[in-house]
Amino acid sequence: MERFRDFVKVSATLTRDEFLEQFPHPLLLHSETPGALDGFHHTRLIDSVEGARQIDRFSQQLLDFVPLLPNPKPNREFPHKAFIGRDARRDFVILHSTVSKRHACLFFDQGASGWRLVDSGSTNGTQVRGRTLQPGEPVVVQDGDVITFGKVDFLYFSPEGAYRFMNQYRMFRDAMRR
Repeated sequence: MERFRDFVKVSATLTRDEFLEQFPHPLLLHSETPGALDGFHHTRLIDSVEGARQIDRFSQQLLDFVPLLPNPKPNREFPHKAFIGRDARRDFVILHSTVSKRHACLFFDQGASGWRLVDSGSTNGTQVRGRTLQPGEPVVVQDGDVITFGKVDFLYFSPEGAYRFMNQYRMFRDAMRR
């Protein structure tokens, strides 16, 4: 699947359980349009952060975002622990000079029933909602958060959040066509 629009189409053909079985990992979306997410800290999918710009969660612009697909040969802890970096052996590979070989890790925190992100001591840092992470200190990530690895921005969705969002998007689109 090359674009987020492809995920939206696929999610329409799957039940929630089927979708989560095929895509049990977080979804990271990137825009190929330079600066598309500059200054954004989150979308309207989460509570507002004072002074932060927002994008409309039903924007046509989102359909052209590119999903970062996982490595076909993930580590043995994947999808509950996903390593991110420039190295081809990472679970999510970001080929950009500002991304370290071992940049960060997304992991499911069973106790908190949610996903967390930790910077692995990367050279150019990791940000969530515009806040720079301290290496080794995990932070909670929420659906619609903007995560920046080095200088590359992504929209984050948990597996459940991605399915819920795509269903909402389809319902909105269908209602607008009537």
